[in-house]
Amino acid sequence: MTRPIDQIDRSIIVCLQEDSRRPSAEIARTLGIAERTVRARIDRLVQDGVVHLAAIVNPRAIGYEVTADVFLEVELGKVQAVADEVAQVEEVCYVGLTTGDRDISLQVHAPSIDALYDFVSERLNRLPGVLRSKTFVIPRVNKQLPDWRLPRNLPTRTTPFRAVAASSSGNE
Repeated sequence: MTRPIDQIDRSIIVCLQEDSRRPSAEIARTLGIAERTVRARIDRLVQDGVVHLAAIVNPRAIGYEVTADVFLEVELGKVQAVADEVAQVEEVCYVGLTTGDRDISLQVHAPSIDALYDFVSERLNRLPGVLRSKTFVIPRVNKQLPDWRLPRNLPTRTTPFRAVAASSSGNE
């Protein structure tokens, strides 16, 4: 079972969210704990899948001016295969299986509206199993994953996150 997030973990996460390059020694001084404790806690948080340390690219800064959410309706029995294929496409930054009248939700970055149109009509809609798509251009993003903060009240988890993720993807 994954250890629950305590106040030390929470404080370390807050420090890393403020500046992910902040050295463990500086975090330790700020929190009044040993540097070794900070390093061990960060390692455990990463190993348990609670945090992921990575550089996050700003798509607009590198020429991908258009962001869109695309929802796909897929033939019965082909949802996972289509989702796996879409997840391999470099312009796609998110793929999720959904409930409701669409089966797959994805977010895509494109250099222009024309490029987005070509991507959806020529690539996505031609994938075997895709019945139809619905595209929503996102002209402005008010909050995204790097802006999300740890909620005050966390749900109680009895199954480790990695086990949940593995069982839902069929890898266990």
